[in-house]
Order: sequence, then C-alpha cells, then structure tokens
Amino acid sequence: MYSKVFCLILAFALLQIAYTADCERCTFSADGKDDKGPCTQCDEGTCTPEKGTIGTTQLACSIKKCQAGKFSETGYDSDGKGKGCTNCNPGTYSIEGSTECNLIPCGYGYYSETGYYDQNEGSRYNECEICPYGRSTTKENTIGDYDEDEDIICDLQLEECPEGTYSDTGYDSDGIGTGCQKCEPGTHSIKGSDRCSLKVCGVGTYSSTGYYNTINYEKCTVCPIGKSTDKEMTIGKDDKVCTLQLKQCPEGTFSTTGYNGNTKESECKKCKSGTHSLLASKSCQLRPCDYGYYSNTGYFNINKEINCTKCPLGKSTKEQQTIGEDEKVCDVQLQFCPQGKFSYSGYDFDGEGKGNGCSDCYPGTYSLVGSKSCDLTYCGYGYYNINGYYNHSKEAECQKCPIGKSTPLENTQGTDDKVCSVQSNKCPENKWSNTGYDYDGKGKGCKYCESGTYSFEGSTTCDLKSCGYNFYSQTGFYITNQKEECKACPENTYTDGYINESLDDSICLSYNSSDCDESESEGYDNSENTSNSIIIKTTLSLILLVALF
Repeated sequence: MYSKVFCLILAFALLQIAYTADCERCTFSADGKDDKGPCTQCDEGTCTPEKGTIGTTQLACSIKKCQAGKFSETGYDSDGKGKGCTNCNPGTYSIEGSTECNLIPCGYGYYSETGYYDQNEGSRYNECEICPYGRSTTKENTIGDYDEDEDIICDLQLEECPEGTYSDTGYDSDGIGTGCQKCEPGTHSIKGSDRCSLKVCGVGTYSSTGYYNTINYEKCTVCPIGKSTDKEMTIGKDDKVCTLQLKQCPEGTFSTTGYNGNTKESECKKCKSGTHSLLASKSCQLRPCDYGYYSNTGYFNINKEINCTKCPLGKSTKEQQTIGEDEKVCDVQLQFCPQGKFSYSGYDFDGEGKGNGCSDCYPGTYSLVGSKSCDLTYCGYGYYNINGYYNHSKEAECQKCPIGKSTPLENTQGTDDKVCSVQSNKCPENKWSNTGYDYDGKGKGCKYCESGTYSFEGSTTCDLKSCGYNFYSQTGFYITNQKEECKACPENTYTDGYINESLDDSICLSYNSSDCDESESEGYDNSENTSNSIIIKTTLSLILLVALF
C-alpha cells in the first residue's frame, strides 16, 4: 500500500513539473513561474528584462519602450538606460516601442495622419496625400487629416519656376525659387514648365519666340538662300530679320547652300584633292580633264552634264585640266610606243619619244612600234621567222629548225635555217622535249618524265611504263594503254626486278625446293636440341633436391 502511495506522489510531482513554465516577458511572479497561478502583467509602456522575472510588485517591470525614432529586437530598452535601443537610419522613422524603422516621411508637398507612410505597406504616392498645384508643406513629415482644409495643411504658397528653369511640378519647392533646375545649354522653357522642351533656333533661322518646341513640333523658319541672321535665337515673324547678306562660296569650295554661312557648319569648305567646283557650288562634282582631253572649264562633271573632248589621234595637251573650245589646244605631237611596249592609243602621252605612258609587254609577248596591245608571241627555241614572233599560229608563221638543230634565242629572226646555228643533243632516257632534243646542246629544254613513266633517248613524250615484277618484254617497258606487250613469267617462276628486258622467259627464275628442305632440316635439329636441353635441366634439378633432403 505504501508503495502505491509513493508512486502516486511521484507521478503528481512529475506532472506539476511538466506543466510549470517561466513567466513570459513583460510578466512576473514571486518565483518567476506560473505554477501558483497566472503571472502578473506589467503596466503599459514597461516590461521585464527577460522571461522568468521574480517579483511581487510593478518594480519588477524595470525597462520601458524604445522612444519614437528608435527600435530594438523587442521594442523595449534592454538595459533600462536607453542604450538598448538603436537610432533609425536617416530618412526613416518609427513609433514608440518599434522593432523596426519602417516609416518614411511623406516629404515636402505631401501629408498623412502620422506624417509618415509604412514602406512595408505601400509607397508615398498611395499612402500620403499630395498638396494641390502651387502649394506645399513647410516640413517633410506634415500631419494632416484628409477631411481638413488643404490650404491649412499645405500652408506654403509656391512660385512658378521662372523662364529657363523647370521642376517636376513646374513650381519651386519653398516659395523662393529652390528646386527649379536650369535648362541644359541649347534648350529653354517658359515660366512654370515641367521640362525644357524648347530649343534655340540656330543662326540663319528664326521664330516668333526664337525657339522651337520639341513636343508640338513647332519649327524654326530658314532664311532665304544667301541671307542669314546675325545670331542664334532670333525672334521674328518674317524674313525681314534675316539681315545678313552672305557671300557665295568661291571656286574650288562648297557648302550646303553654296554660300559662306556664319557658322562652322555652314561655312565654305575646300574640295578634296582631284575634285573641283564652280562659284556658289553645293558640292564638288567636277574632275579635271586628263592629258589629251579638254573642255571649256578644264573639268568634266561626274553626272555627265559636262564632258571632256578627246584630242585627235596622235595629239595631246601639255597638261591636265586644259581649257579650250576646239582641238587647237591639242598642241603636243605624240610619238608611237616603241617595240615591246603598248598603250590604249599606241602613242606615248608626252611626245618626248621615251615611251612615257606606254606599258611594257608581259614576259613571253611582244609588240611592234605603235601597238595598242602585245599580241605577238616568241617563236621559241628551234623556230624562226623574219620577225622572230608569231601572231596566231606558230606552225603557220614560224619555221622549224632541222632535226638536231636549234636557235640561240626564243625570238630568232631569219629567212632560212642558217639561223639554226646551235647543235642540239638528244634528250637522255627518262627525259623529253617537243623535238626530242635540247635547245642549247647542254640539256636545256629537256624535261624529266613524271613519276611512274619513262622514255628512251630522244623521246618527245614519256609514254613508257615498266612491265613490273614477274613480267618481261624486249625493252622491259610497255607503251601506255598497250600492256599486252609485256609477257608473264611461267608458273612457279619470278623476276628479281620490275624492269625486265628479255625476248623469252629465260629471265624468269624458278623457285628452289632444296632451300625449303634445308630450312626444315635446320628447324628439326633445333627442336631436337631444345628437347635434350630440357631433359638435362630436369635431371639436374631432381639430383639437387635429393641431396638437400
């Protein structure tokens, strides 16, 4: 029975411990726990330093709420001396007992019931009321009720931003001009503007205000050609304000109007090298007439409105850009291009007879005096004619030297084969030429055969190929596409090389069977020797083992 009673007492004690807790923050009791009833609540604005605070009176509630504009993790001053609260960052605010600084001042020109708005719930534009146009508040955190008279809350009368300045509202922020910003250079605004939408009319233009509006596309009027204004921002209703008479751009210069304006953009500019312009030109479209051409200005227009006239054949001008009405200005007598040179006219361009303006013929070609092209070709070594050149067909116009003879030059001139003074030699084996001979008696002109082909002495082509292994012919070769000239060796015979010269199969060698027998015999002997060696080694190993044991 006693044991049952003990167990009941123990169980009750455990239950009491399980259901007993420390008093929460801002409450207290005599033992700091709630086992003897509810903990006592601190008075409004005070709190206990921590959970489980022991006390019997409100003196246990020793800390107070953080002041407005400060915050802490609990909203209370943890040390009771003000150091447990942190100041809000600039531009933010909090009410008394706050755990964060979530309030932002409404700002000048706005108001609310607290003078602030909660950044966690919205923005200034939907949490604060805006003052009417032309009015503002004297401070950033103005308190006001929505039902109050706005003129009383927004007690600051603003002034319109003056001409040449602007703000978001068109008014200043304090009634004395603060908050209005100057327009950027080249722009302007009228009084009370929220932007600088006006731009200055430039030199040579005007308007009723001296400006043009970028919003409604009001334009500046351009002065008549040859006229301008003496300054920017000219005010006027007609071109009477264009009082400045401009000068025409001189010859060799140009501008967009043809006149020398009074700005850097509109002043006359020099034509680029190789171009020209007449008086009062808007562009440089003239090019100088070349040698052998003339016009009444010495130029031609790239739009073909003015052309240069060509001098008669064989005549030219002393210089480019020649001015003239007829061919009398073509007073230079040109000279024919010399042999080996050409030009599009067949003449030089200066009449000095030195070939100036005539181009050299390409290697292997030639021209006669006064040629417009190099349409002659060397006869070549081993050929000749009266000129040493041919125009169309070498066979028809150039004569071939006798076999074994050649010429000393590619362009040898002559009427008979006496000019074939060079004794030629036959091209050696594996070389060839068009004649089968060299052209200098020293091997020049003979070319090597391509890989896989061959030629005999004095060949004009490399049309031979070797018969190959196990084949033979009288020469050891066959002419391309005629391989039947090569004959195969009989069965069980072979050749040592791939060029096999023979009239019959005597060049084909028989395979020797004795060589194979000897090889097999050697293999047998080696095998027998190997077996004997293994037996001897095994026996010696067994004897050694017996001796050890």
